[in-house]
Amino acid sequence: MLALLLTGSLAHGFARSNSDVDVAIVVSADDYQRRILAGELTFYNEGLCTYAGGYVDGKYVDLQFIRDVAARGSEPARFAFKDATVLLSRVDGVADLVADAARYPVERKAGNLARFLAQFEAWNWYVQQALQTKDRYLLLQASTKLALFGCRLILAHNELVYPYHKWLTRVVQSASAKPADFERLMEELLAAPKGATTAAFYNAVKNFTAWPTTKGPWSMQFITDSELNWLAGHTPVDDL
Repeated sequence: MLALLLTGSLAHGFARSNSDVDVAIVVSADDYQRRILAGELTFYNEGLCTYAGGYVDGKYVDLQFIRDVAARGSEPARFAFKDATVLLSRVDGVADLVADAARYPVERKAGNLARFLAQFEAWNWYVQQALQTKDRYLLLQASTKLALFGCRLILAHNELVYPYHKWLTRVVQSASAKPADFERLMEELLAAPKGATTAAFYNAVKNFTAWPTTKGPWSMQFITDSELNWLAGHTPVDDL
C-alpha cells in the first residue's frame, strides 16, 4: 500500500451515526493491474469498525488512476476524491494529486452547460408527451431526468462537482446561485409531475440566467449525446 485515503460520507460531512467508513487504498501500478485482471478492486471488512453494524469498504486505485481522473475524469469520478483526507502516505505529493482530481473541470463548463441545457429541453418535451399520452413510465422517467439536468445546470453554474445521485440534492442545497425556491419546485415536480409543477420548475431554471447554447438546435445536441454517443465510446452525458 502506497497511501490510504478517507473518502465517502465521513469525508464529505454527510455521515450518519451508522454510516460505513469509505476508503481509497492506493497501491502500486503492478498491483492495481493484477487486481483489475483478478476482479479484486474492492475492499470490505466488518472487523475494523468499533460500532454495531459498521464496516469499512472501499476501492483500490493507483496513482495513475488518480492522474487520469484529474486529466479527464467524469464528475462522479472526481467527487469520489472530493474532501478526501490522506490518512497515510508513503509517497510524496498524494494530497496535491487528490486535490487536482477533485477540482471542478472549469475548462469544460461552457460546453457542458450547453449540453445539459439540451437535455433539459428534451426531457421537458418528453414530460409533455407523457402527459398527453398518459404514459406513466415515461412521465416518471422524464420528470426525474428534467430534475437531474436542472440540477446539473445549477451545479455547473456554481462550479460544483456533480456527486452522482445519492448526494445530488445535498450538494445542490449548497449552491449559492440558483432560482428562488429551487428545492421546493423540484420536490413538487417529483411528487406530482403534471403541467403546473413541470412548468414552474422548467421556467425557474430556464429563466434563471442566459445559459450557453449549442450552435444547432437542442434536439440535435440531444441526439448526439443520447443516441450517437456510443459510436465514439463517449461518457454518457448524465455522468459528465
